[in-house]
Amino acid sequence: MKRPKDFCKDCWAEDDAAGTILRGQRPTPMAGPRCVTHHREVVKARKAAAHEKYVQATYGLAEGEYDRLYRLQSGVCAICKRATGATRKLSVDHDHSTGAVRGLLCRPCNDMLGHARNSDLFFYRAAGYLQLTPYQRMKGGFE
Repeated sequence: MKRPKDFCKDCWAEDDAAGTILRGQRPTPMAGPRCVTHHREVVKARKAAAHEKYVQATYGLAEGEYDRLYRLQSGVCAICKRATGATRKLSVDHDHSTGAVRGLLCRPCNDMLGHARNSDLFFYRAAGYLQLTPYQRMKGGFE
C-alpha cells in the first residue's frame, strides 16, 4: 500500500516494519514528509553531525573524540564543574600557539582563559585580588 501524502513517512515505515495496521496515521502538520516528533529527531541528528564535522575540521579531533572527552569530564565543564552543555555545547579549549586540545569548557570559563592569554601570572593575581581586595587595603585590611 502506498503512503498517502499527508502522513509521516517515518511512522509509515515503522508501522510497515512492525506489521501493524496503523499505517503511519500521524499527520504531517507542516509542509514536509514527517510528523513533528520525527522532524525533531532528524533536526537533532543533523545538528549533531554538523557539530561533529566542525570539531573534526577545526580542532583535528577524530570521530567521536568530542563525545569521549565529554564523558571523561563526566559531562561538565572542566573548570567550573557546573555547566553541562545541555543548552549550548561545551567549547573545545585549545592552546592557540600549538593547537593542542586541552578539554571542554563552558563559554564563561573559556572566555576567562582567553583573557588570561595562557598566563599563570593572571591566576595568581586574581587569587591575590580575591584574598585582599583594593577596597579592603584602602580600609586598612580585613574588617
